Amino acid sequence: MTLPTFTLRERQVFHGARARVLYELIAWKFRNDTDLRFMNYGYFGGRSSVALAQDEAAERYSAALYEAVATQAPLAGCRVLDVGTGRGGGASFVQRHLGAAETVGCDLAHGAVAFCARVHAAVPGLSFRQGDAMALPFAAESFDVVLNVESAHCYPDRAAFFSEVFRVMRPGGQFLMADFTPPRMPPEAERAGIAQDLSLTGFAPPAVTDITAAILAGLDCDNDRRLREIDARFPLGTRRLARLWAGTKGSWIYRDFAEGRRAYFMLRVEKPQVVLPDFLRIPDRVSDAGTLGTVAVAAERA
Repeated sequence: MTLPTFTLRERQVFHGARARVLYELIAWKFRNDTDLRFMNYGYFGGRSSVALAQDEAAERYSAALYEAVATQAPLAGCRVLDVGTGRGGGASFVQRHLGAAETVGCDLAHGAVAFCARVHAAVPGLSFRQGDAMALPFAAESFDVVLNVESAHCYPDRAAFFSEVFRVMRPGGQFLMADFTPPRMPPEAERAGIAQDLSLTGFAPPAVTDITAAILAGLDCDNDRRLREIDARFPLGTRRLARLWAGTKGSWIYRDFAEGRRAYFMLRVEKPQVVLPDFLRIPDRVSDAGTLGTVAVAAERA
């Protein structure tokens, strides 16, 4: 299969429906490339505490992003859901290295789920299921931790996704998310929207970390490998788009991160042990520093 050369404005490719189409095409194109198990920009924030297996080492920077996001909360003994699991490398990393009792990867693409089930079949406690992030095929309060790494920017209804995460999490559970902001608005405005959506869903005030510098460092460290992979795996006419998708040096996505037009963040937010009724969920402002903030108004019980 030859991937099409997109004539759409480049800056719209990686959000919404266009992003979903692109990822579906990539999943089909690489359905037999079992050595490619991650689809994120990577992360470098210092030495990892995890000793990677041989089949993980080449994609160490992408694995490091999952490590950074997932270790925001202890996973030992937890049942973990990875929404937007893609090629399953992150879910496998969590199950193999971070002490989860069980990890379930969920993805919209049937082909991606079939790939994951085949490639990661030998990992105990790891399974995959097809499903929509905005209508998750799981029972209420069935997971301790929900992960979402570099995926939510594709979803047409972020608030619906947050509501589904809230539904499937047990009280006291943790939602661990990482994503980048779109170029159509300042990063601070996007974070404010996320804060409001989380607050109205019922989550406790989130903790957020800007990790743009570590994402850029990961892209720098992994740049040569990504270029080699693109040259080896993509037809000549599609390599420009592939370099853009991969965030290689010189691509506008890389420049957007470097020049501050986009930010990359990770967050941790808890589902309260006692859930407030809808009318008591009031979004707060975003601070001057651009951090996420919410206010939960407590009702005095009789």
